Amino acid sequence: MRSGFAIISVGLVLFLSACADTYTFVPTRTSAPPPAPGQTAGPPPAAAPMPQERMLALEDRVRILESRVAELEQGRPGMAAPVSKPSEAPMAAAPVSSKSEYPSPAPEVEDKTFNEAMRLYRSQNYDTARQKFYQYLKNRPHGSKAPEARYYLADSFYQEKRYREAAVEYNKLVNLHPASVLAPSALLRQALSYEQLQQQTNYRIALKKLAKNYPSSPEAQEARKRLGTAP
Repeated sequence: MRSGFAIISVGLVLFLSACADTYTFVPTRTSAPPPAPGQTAGPPPAAAPMPQERMLALEDRVRILESRVAELEQGRPGMAAPVSKPSEAPMAAAPVSSKSEYPSPAPEVEDKTFNEAMRLYRSQNYDTARQKFYQYLKNRPHGSKAPEARYYLADSFYQEKRYREAAVEYNKLVNLHPASVLAPSALLRQALSYEQLQQQTNYRIALKKLAKNYPSSPEAQEARKRLGTAP
């Protein structure tokens, strides 16, 4: 068993000796001397056995080389540390938008809503028309057609003889849009709603307000006639 290990060790030394700064043993081959005249050449002499101390030295060398290989495999001191890949910089978080996720409808969409409401109003489908007017006013309370939407919403109640609701909506138009061309007409319709409700005091207050705030309007002339006063 010992001699078998020695033979394997010699082979390993010869294989690794090329990359190590160590002693390399290559036996020199000597040729046999020529036979003397008159003698026949005999079989070559047998090789001398390897001395025991040389075998032991080779075994020690094998152990040293094995130890160095193990150190290299385990990454012990003496090896260059692997260069670590620099970590990528973290991405900046996307700014959170302060705008609503569901923006209000575009003006042209709301104009379609108003036009549909007017179509329903003219076809005397007052209940459905009011829903469209309310929708428009909710989304565009200060839109360009807000006074008209409020006026015809109130008038849809008036056409159905729902005078109390009509008077409330007419009053909203006058308060929210006093400069609208529809404000005088809204005041007159408000006064007529009070008349139907037999609220004479409110009726006369609305007529006087109309005559005072919009004196040049045709509705103011009608208000003065009803109040029985001179123009």
